[in-house]
Amino acid sequence: MIGTVFALGGAAEDEAEGRPLVVPANTVGEQRTSVLYGKADARHTLSVVVDPRCAPCARMEAALGRAMRQLADKGAYRIEYRLATVEDDARGGKGSRRAVNALGAAANEGPEKFVRYLDAVLAGRSGREEWDGDALASPNTLLGIAGRVDGLRTPAFDKAVRELTYLPWAKKVAAAHNQNGDEDALPAVTLDGSTVTVLGDDGVLVSPGEFIRQVRGDKG
Repeated sequence: MIGTVFALGGAAEDEAEGRPLVVPANTVGEQRTSVLYGKADARHTLSVVVDPRCAPCARMEAALGRAMRQLADKGAYRIEYRLATVEDDARGGKGSRRAVNALGAAANEGPEKFVRYLDAVLAGRSGREEWDGDALASPNTLLGIAGRVDGLRTPAFDKAVRELTYLPWAKKVAAAHNQNGDEDALPAVTLDGSTVTVLGDDGVLVSPGEFIRQVRGDKG
């Protein structure tokens, strides 16, 4: 299966220049810049914004990712993952953008493979160790991580990672993040537009139990 191809308007002064905009399957939103996990007709929507190079995002995924997805599997809400590339802008490099390209390729393979790959990418070099420098810019690194996800390393996936098939989409995803005025620190989680606290002012993550209490509330 391949994503939808559009003409990409405007010249981009980066690696996306001259490439067609290919949108991965399993994406939603007006511009299809979010990756969907869960039942499309769920009554509520949990929005999760992460950057592949973001250390707090990695810690949130390690602590709360399973609880988030278990509730989605039960139909409590659907998850719309929104991928940011703010670390590239803040710290330099291409790691976030190229990782989002690879995550687009994973989304095209299926929601389950996307979330497992996202978890593996956020996990860093070993355990939950932050990616240093521009390590995620390497296709070999991204493909090596994909080897941890059963069935992800298809010829189509490998080609998309090496040839940057979804890089124009990654640029569109980053632009949508900026247009929404999401300057707050990542990770950012909302339920039907209302903030869900995942990281306290002291930088300490909430427990899975506290996360579940917040999102259950009086939601039916």
